[in-house]
Amino acid sequence: MADGNHQFAAGPTRPDDLTFDQGNCTQNRTHIANLTVGYQTPQFASTVLRAVASDWRVSGVVTASSGPWMAVTTGRDTVLNGQGAQRVNQISDDVYGPRTLAQYLNPAAFSQPDPGTYGNHVRASIAGPGQWVLNTALSRNVTFSSTQSMEFGVEAFNLLNHFNWGLPVTNFGQSTFGRITSQATDPWILQFGVKYGF
Repeated sequence: MADGNHQFAAGPTRPDDLTFDQGNCTQNRTHIANLTVGYQTPQFASTVLRAVASDWRVSGVVTASSGPWMAVTTGRDTVLNGQGAQRVNQISDDVYGPRTLAQYLNPAAFSQPDPGTYGNHVRASIAGPGQWVLNTALSRNVTFSSTQSMEFGVEAFNLLNHFNWGLPVTNFGQSTFGRITSQATDPWILQFGVKYGF
């Protein structure tokens, strides 16, 4: 606490029991991997090859990570205290459904708490879908003189247009509970650029 203000996004769910909100950090990714490759074509001796194939640069970055942590909420005020983001009762360890877009979470693993009570579901205890994306770049530098050059390039973000799933609906009170209805990353994007050096 600083200057009388909490340094958290929200206050404790149970002010009389701070351990009730123990769980994973929602920003944590258990596994993160990055692979970077790059290559530049050499200066060829042949005049034709040098004009066509020299000074091309290609690079790529593959980024992959496990999913963020999430919790299932009631979607209603079961505690009757006006507080939001109250959690459900977890009645089974089988919290995942078939892990499809239509049913990532298993509705039968949860239930609404009795009125006036808190649910037993542990905060941020369910892992969301992982993600991966391939970004690439291709460019060529053409030199006109000792002081002037022109670089042409194209960058492709999410080159393979891979659909990374967003988080499922975690509001147990919604009819779409457990479904994934969003995309976590941008679709395929191309970016062209020209740079003049002098």
